[in-house]
Amino acid sequence: MDFSKLELKPDHEKRPLWVGPDGHIFLETFSPLYKQAYDFLIAIAEPVCRPEHMHEYNLTPHSLYAAVSVGLETQTVITVLERLSKARLPQEIVNFIKESTLNYGKVKLVLQKNRYFVESSYPEILERVLKDDVISRARIFSEASAEHGFTVNKSLSNATTEQDLLAGDEVAAGEEKDVMSFEIDPAQVEHVKQRCLPSALNYPMLEEYDFRNDSVNPDLSIELKPQAQPRPYQEKSLSKMFGNGRARSGIIVLPCGAGKSLVGVSAACRIRKSCLCLATNAVSVDQWAFQFKLWSTIRDDQISRFTSDSKDKFKSNVGVVVTTYNMVAFKGKRSEESEKVIELIKSREWGLLLMDEVHVVPAHMFRKVISITKSHCKLGLTATLVREDERITDLNFLIGPKLYEANWLDLVKGGYIANVQCAEVWCPMTKEFYAEYLKKENRKQQALYVMNPNKFRACEFLIRFHEQQRGDKIIVFSDNLFALREYATKLKRPFIYGPTSHHERTKILYAFKHSPDVNTVFLSKVGDNSIDIPEANVIIQISSHAGSRRQEAQRLGRILRAKGKPKDRVKGGTEEFNAFFYSLVSTDTQEMYYSSKRQQFLIDQGYSFKVLTSLPPADSGADLSFHRLEDQLDLLSKVLNAGEDAAGVEQLEHDADDITNLRARRIAGSMSALSGGKGRSYMEFSIGGRGRGQQAKPRDPNKRHNLFKNRYR
Repeated sequence: MDFSKLELKPDHEKRPLWVGPDGHIFLETFSPLYKQAYDFLIAIAEPVCRPEHMHEYNLTPHSLYAAVSVGLETQTVITVLERLSKARLPQEIVNFIKESTLNYGKVKLVLQKNRYFVESSYPEILERVLKDDVISRARIFSEASAEHGFTVNKSLSNATTEQDLLAGDEVAAGEEKDVMSFEIDPAQVEHVKQRCLPSALNYPMLEEYDFRNDSVNPDLSIELKPQAQPRPYQEKSLSKMFGNGRARSGIIVLPCGAGKSLVGVSAACRIRKSCLCLATNAVSVDQWAFQFKLWSTIRDDQISRFTSDSKDKFKSNVGVVVTTYNMVAFKGKRSEESEKVIELIKSREWGLLLMDEVHVVPAHMFRKVISITKSHCKLGLTATLVREDERITDLNFLIGPKLYEANWLDLVKGGYIANVQCAEVWCPMTKEFYAEYLKKENRKQQALYVMNPNKFRACEFLIRFHEQQRGDKIIVFSDNLFALREYATKLKRPFIYGPTSHHERTKILYAFKHSPDVNTVFLSKVGDNSIDIPEANVIIQISSHAGSRRQEAQRLGRILRAKGKPKDRVKGGTEEFNAFFYSLVSTDTQEMYYSSKRQQFLIDQGYSFKVLTSLPPADSGADLSFHRLEDQLDLLSKVLNAGEDAAGVEQLEHDADDITNLRARRIAGSMSALSGGKGRSYMEFSIGGRGRGQQAKPRDPNKRHNLFKNRYR
């Protein structure tokens, strides 16, 4: 990108932003105005890359839509951007901002006392909207609007001024102003929203929940406990949601371990209506139920869990239900008890739909929950707003705009999350394994580079080092289930994967958290999301899902919970890092390509990967597994003879409550496998010498049993 034509201002060294004509913005983090500029950019632009000294952002229509949704006006955005920019603001940028924001936020759809209102502070816009045939037919006339044409109410203005932004202030309620509105038929809401899209009238609607004036849905008696003190960035994210006294639907992005659950519980406590909380698996359902009880004053009879194993009864007319996406979206046959619960979920109005790991919602199966449930406000929480299938932008209309996104490195500097040393460990393939790798197809290749003896030895060395010399708690991740079992069995450590029962998972995780004898646990991809293990501070990754950036960040998130100072954990410890992330990679294989792609999201957050090439050290070789060539060849033979099991492709990988995966599957098989005789053969031999496979005929027909007298006639 050539920015040589930009005209620098005389005092450009005092300004922190470089704004290019293509929408790319660069922020100098060493500028005295960094904090104010960062808060502003997070509101108007998408972060692209945020290393230590220079950040890159990109202006997009969706990011500008999010800006106006939290109270920023078009001219305010242009003015503040001009003031912070080192060069004159390109005219292309000014025009783009105006085109993208001029109509955003001018019309709102508000659900108040179970009645839908289209409201705006601009009466001329409402008149223009009402000229549309679809919207005019959807209007309901009332006595209050008969005389003046519209219902006029007082509303607190939440428009943020230029001075507020430069001072670093939050979007807050300001002066009262007149707001005009008209009522529409609830049955026509979807048609009205469709007519207001940019493809038609170009007045896209913002949706807000006036929960304080909702007298139809009963209030939930819930408040934050005194010990629940949200951190500054948590308060900032909540202010974006409740800036004008109403609840905006949208997405809040915080790193794993930064307290997303407290943000969700705080939002539920402010709205104080029934809340439906959706998680990804049964373990996280238990954790969310625990978080509600930990941070709020909710009673036990007001919160219920709904999974395949736990079906707590909803005992009152208001409360919190915690369940999984699959339990709500499942279309198959349910038990009678499950049918009653799901009908209750579908039939009632929810004040808040709280969605954990919201990046999964665009998936075809999970997005059904949006239409199945009826909610006034939707809040999505995630640490990784990325997908590999380009569906992430669907969240803008499924949920709402991104309200807030924290900077990972700023939270590290503030001590809110752990300081992690990321390392890529290069493990050369042994010549026997590499020779087979070059000959085999893709599925078998994966098994070979995952089961590389040098990778196994590096993993074992790291486990011994962190357990014995540092007293750390370690999670070893493997997507390949054959490798997961082989590593865990050989090293005598517990492991958790899809078929592991919920009870067994809970038992293993409890021992890992509290027992000094269980310091390492092996996890498959079921541990990627939502499992909260704050005691863990070391990740060793031996196998992964191709080039998934999201998975890499989610796994790093398992150890991001703040750990305290290193000296508090290890006697005499003085090192800078208190958490470690190792990704073990077999060199000269396809795994190296995947590894570099996976790391991109974390690099964009400012992390760097150190390359280690000498693990395990030469002097520790004899003490580790597979030191002898004979053992390596035995392992190679085991991998080659393991069939599809080694590649992990035919293994059923699901959570205990993932009932959508329990539907019938058609796979190749045999009767011997079903009867437990796989690998064995059954042969008969003739007594009379007729040969293999022929049935024997008794010599004396008179000696035959009565049941078989007529058999050989």
